Amino acid sequence: MKYKLLHDNPDQDIFTRLAHIRNIEDDIEKFLNPSYEEYRVDVRKLPDIHIAIERITKAIEQNEKIMIFGDYDVDGICSSYVMFTFFRKFL
Repeated sequence: MKYKLLHDNPDQDIFTRLAHIRNIEDDIEKFLNPSYEEYRVDVRKLPDIHIAIERITKAIEQNEKIMIFGDYDVDGICSSYVMFTFFRKFL
């Protein structure tokens, strides 16, 4: 069986090679040791976030139920639970 190496540069360590294959352009040290401030996303830049905010606000004002949809993997379960606990605590 023949394998084609996607990125074979013997001068680079394995982490740098894997990052290159996965199109990770950040500095490898920063990627492996991230800081919240550096990778924080401004939620106001998410597409259509204003529509979501308006709809959630309307649901709260009209005492409607809010359903949370999340996919069944680690980040989906965790983010759904964070939203669930937020709404339970603050509503």
